Amino acid sequence: MLFYCQMRWNHEGRISLDELWEIEEEETRHAEETLNSGYCIGLWKVAGQKRVIAVVDAESAEELDRSVFRLPMREYLEFEVIWPLRDYLGFADDVANRYRPVEDGAGA
Repeated sequence: MLFYCQMRWNHEGRISLDELWEIEEEETRHAEETLNSGYCIGLWKVAGQKRVIAVVDAESAEELDRSVFRLPMREYLEFEVIWPLRDYLGFADDVANRYRPVEDGAGA
């Protein structure tokens, strides 16, 4: 299941800039691993803001929740938004069927 995740860095007054760079360097290595594994579909840093956006392919909301605790920046990330994403073509099928269940092999 795909999830849209919007995070904000919340480190002000909590750690030094040097400490932030050290943890962020770990986070970038972790991000590369999750992108290469396919768990993270896309990852973006919002220009001019202390904000990161990710699209994650997790088996469930529970797995997504667990993965948050593996992030090197977990102590300094504020998750502002997490939305489950639905494939638009699946939605289009439901619209065509008026959200009625499709019988075995029966079309719209």
